[in-house]
Amino acid sequence: MRSPQIIPRLTFQSITRLTSVAVAFLVPLSGCAEVQRRNTPYTQQRLPSDLAAYYAYPRQRPTVTVQRLREDRYIRESLVQFPMTVTDFQPTEPLVEFEWFESKLLGRRAAILLNPILGGDYPLERGICRHLARHGFHVALVHRKTLKISPEHPVSHLELLLRQGIFRIRQIVDWMEVQECVDPQRMGSFGISMGGMASVMTAAIEPRLRVHVVALAGGSISEVLVTSKDQLLTKPRARYLARNHIDLKTLETRLRDEVKTDPIRLAPYVDARALLMFVALEDRTIGRANALRLWRALGQPHVVFMPLGHYTAYFVLPYMKYASLRFFQKTLQ
Repeated sequence: MRSPQIIPRLTFQSITRLTSVAVAFLVPLSGCAEVQRRNTPYTQQRLPSDLAAYYAYPRQRPTVTVQRLREDRYIRESLVQFPMTVTDFQPTEPLVEFEWFESKLLGRRAAILLNPILGGDYPLERGICRHLARHGFHVALVHRKTLKISPEHPVSHLELLLRQGIFRIRQIVDWMEVQECVDPQRMGSFGISMGGMASVMTAAIEPRLRVHVVALAGGSISEVLVTSKDQLLTKPRARYLARNHIDLKTLETRLRDEVKTDPIRLAPYVDARALLMFVALEDRTIGRANALRLWRALGQPHVVFMPLGHYTAYFVLPYMKYASLRFFQKTLQ
């Protein structure tokens, strides 16, 4: 005679409930502090026509290739590629490429565009995408090369890369909004680190993305690049200074003069009511001062302050995923 089964079978829904309970207990222990946006009068500035023109691009229907990557009972995952369209410069990455995590839940559903961290092969981001997709959101994970100061190029090349990144995001939004499974009135973005800065800048320029989660970001870009203590940024910075025979102050001046596509400069055109931020107060990559500067420039939106660093913040990734999901469910569903 078989022994009775005393451990209940865990379903996806029960695992989700258990995770939510665990997060509720663990987050207070981590010292995170959630601060709601103050109910004060707020006026979002209108994007000037010259800036709108600077980020305009020819709207075309490109030839799209879709390659199926994997599938389970909840999600279909594909690699989507098509040519980038621009007018006044030659793109360094002429192919727009992203992973599409399509929820199998029926009906037109909300969609999230996810901007990744500065470098890597996106394992962390894929986990976030699958978490959102299992809860009914379609997610586009943007592919891009590492964005650094290059000794072989002038500072103006950095501006070209940043502007090109905005075009890439906007053209992915073009693709998303015509998919039959997507509700084009319910689209948002999620950005981490440099991807968080990209989400802020896109929020100012791309109105079709209505709400945004911004994690571990800061500004201005010149301040981050000059003050960062992270070797991912300090090594290329040192090479640039040595190759061009300049000091740090000169580099900072050039960056401020050349970089227009910047989260601080574009922050006045972002609706603070449509944001959720995560700020790591011991961040040596972005810098606490730069993270708080961006939060203030954005009108002090809803924020979670974490007594952690840029990398140790990933210890509370389950909470960031949980809080972000709740934010998107509240604002897009």
